[in-house]
Amino acid sequence: MSLRKLLMIVVTILLTGAVLVSVVNALEVGEQATIANLENVRDYAPALTADGIHYAVDGGELFGGAPGAWQRIPTPNGVLVNTVANSRQDANLLYIGAANELAIYRSTDAGKNWTKIPLDTNALGGVTDIAVDAANRLIYVGTDTDGLHRLRDVGTSMIAGGHLLLDEPVVEVVAESSSVGMAFVRTKWNLYRAEDMGLRWVAVENLPSPATAVIIAETTPPTAFVGTASNGVRMSQDGVEWQSVNNGLRFAPGSQLYISALAVDAVQPEVLYVSASLSLGSAVLYTTPLGVSMSTDGARIWEDLATVDNVAVTELMPVTGRTGAVYALTEASRTPVALGDAPVIEMAATQAPVAAATGIDFLSILAWVLAGLAAVGFAIILWLDVSRRRRQTRTTEQGVLVVEPIRRKR
Repeated sequence: MSLRKLLMIVVTILLTGAVLVSVVNALEVGEQATIANLENVRDYAPALTADGIHYAVDGGELFGGAPGAWQRIPTPNGVLVNTVANSRQDANLLYIGAANELAIYRSTDAGKNWTKIPLDTNALGGVTDIAVDAANRLIYVGTDTDGLHRLRDVGTSMIAGGHLLLDEPVVEVVAESSSVGMAFVRTKWNLYRAEDMGLRWVAVENLPSPATAVIIAETTPPTAFVGTASNGVRMSQDGVEWQSVNNGLRFAPGSQLYISALAVDAVQPEVLYVSASLSLGSAVLYTTPLGVSMSTDGARIWEDLATVDNVAVTELMPVTGRTGAVYALTEASRTPVALGDAPVIEMAATQAPVAAATGIDFLSILAWVLAGLAAVGFAIILWLDVSRRRRQTRTTEQGVLVVEPIRRKR
């Protein structure tokens, strides 16, 4: 085979590869077009650094980015995402829980690839919440039918290491990421505290009314905050002894202060948010939403932040590192509402893709490299043709007739 024919084959392959890579890249960019706001949020994992990525579950799909610029992250086919959790020790480590199976999925590259981890159970159901203790590499997985599962992430695999059977669905799981190992599991009527790094669980029985929300602030030592059904907010640094922290929440004698949501800034553990409602009456309770309050001193004093048209707030989504910027979900809608200093976001979609975590589009680079190699191949072929014609011209001018042998077909 002549050099020219070989080069033509190589150039054809390179051009075909460049076209295919470009098509794949175009399809991925189309899928990754950003949207300004979400519409049906079911879970939220704030960024764990000031410039990190926030994650949210909307309509069974996973999104990453920040308020105003959300990008859909592809997940395995057939998985209805119900919850998401990230790790303080590795920004690329993600966990999602399925609503339609008792399994979680782990990604070590910020959602590009996923590995399925079925829970060690024969029960049917779905995952309701996930909490990550990054320091001890522990993953707590709450379910709606099979209690709480404790897993250890050893990097190459996930090892089952504990199971708390419960009669109620798990509503919420929280864990902190220091060496202390503080963690809590909440159901509708009960709150449980982890002991021995989650190998044992103890019911928290000294709260004045059922727990309605629970968070852990990454202070030193970690501080737990629990919202209650009628007595406002309680605080503890050991999960055993609790004290009231309702200063500024308009909690009056004879009334009941219902806490519907608690949140903490992931990088400013002294900045807290709470949603409260005031209930009056004995036989018949009359409930008045008080809106959302904020504390910048670890719940010593609460200050009014915003109200949402006399609708109770059910979940709070703080913007990491921005004091006073929080979005709310309400009893009337799961579409985030901007409160405080959070910018109001329109629902209109934008077309600009969100930059990848690395800031490099490898498919585009590969397409350009293949196209460049093809161009070099064409240049070589052109040079070979020009050189051959010049040699023929010189031979003709010298009066030399060159007769190429005739190749007989076999």
